[in-house]
Amino acid sequence: MTIATNACAELMCRRYSAGSDALGPLLVALRRSQISIDESVLYADLEAVLGERARPTSEEVTELADRFRQTTAALIQLVPYTVRPYPVDAMYRLIQLRSERPEPQGAYRYVLRFAVAIVDVLDLMGDDAP
Repeated sequence: MTIATNACAELMCRRYSAGSDALGPLLVALRRSQISIDESVLYADLEAVLGERARPTSEEVTELADRFRQTTAALIQLVPYTVRPYPVDAMYRLIQLRSERPEPQGAYRYVLRFAVAIVDVLDLMGDDAP
């Protein structure tokens, strides 16, 4: 038997609980496995906007906004299972920013606000953040 097979066999023999305390982390893990957030890309994008020497080009701002919208879609699915109580104001701000389509002259300020809103939600997630 392989190591993975042995580990699976061991897990199948363990006692389990259907209580909400035991199922909560399992639901978070399952939800996270279905959600695609590339952590390295997300943090590189945040650094590109919020970093000390950050000044993305207009093309980069458009790409950053698109990736932030994708990240927001994933966070909308993940946050209800990881943050208690649900951060209504932070999520409302994030959802509102996701729906905006700014004019080119305001795009950098928009992406800056979007990045700060994502960081706020990630801070609320704590250790459960991607």
